[in-house]
Amino acid sequence: MIIAPIHIDTPVCTVESFSERTGLTQRTIENYVRAGRIPIMPKQGRSEKVLINLVLYTQQAMNQPGLEPAPAPAPVRRLRVSRKQRDESHV
Repeated sequence: MIIAPIHIDTPVCTVESFSERTGLTQRTIENYVRAGRIPIMPKQGRSEKVLINLVLYTQQAMNQPGLEPAPAPAPVRRLRVSRKQRDESHV
């Protein structure tokens, strides 16, 4: 598992703010919220503003399959050349 420091300036934001941050349209965000793709804070009533839970959204994004780090490249092996071979190649 990768542990990386992430700074979230606020734990929740409005649909309008999330739209500005991500470049998604507000309609797309509302559709994603309805489909459960973007987590929101529980609402007390129908007229209450939707607040997107950025902490949970970030956790979901980090737990996506396929985000394992790429394997480190194999070390480059140097060929050992004897002094005799080196001298012969410069002739």
